[in-house]
Amino acid sequence: MTRWTVEVPPRLYEEVAHLSPGGRRAVHDVLDALAVDPRDPASSTEPIAGAELRRIDTDPAKDTGDRITVLYRVHRPEGDQPGRVEVIFILAGP
Repeated sequence: MTRWTVEVPPRLYEEVAHLSPGGRRAVHDVLDALAVDPRDPASSTEPIAGAELRRIDTDPAKDTGDRITVLYRVHRPEGDQPGRVEVIFILAGP
């Protein structure tokens, strides 16, 4: 059982919908990996005071070759509650 939940806010649904099928699969795969370990070695910390803000790039989408950057915030587990991975932005492009 994972100690992390991944939250994608409704405001990003349209952004995800505009990705190619391969791009959506690449985002799914990276979010699936973040549910296991949000501090994946492939991710990096962004300098911001008072929050753990990180970013990670997907593998290239199989249909377009685009890499998608996911910017997210890590909220540590508290008591019996799992930690949260809060997706902030999804940036796609060549």
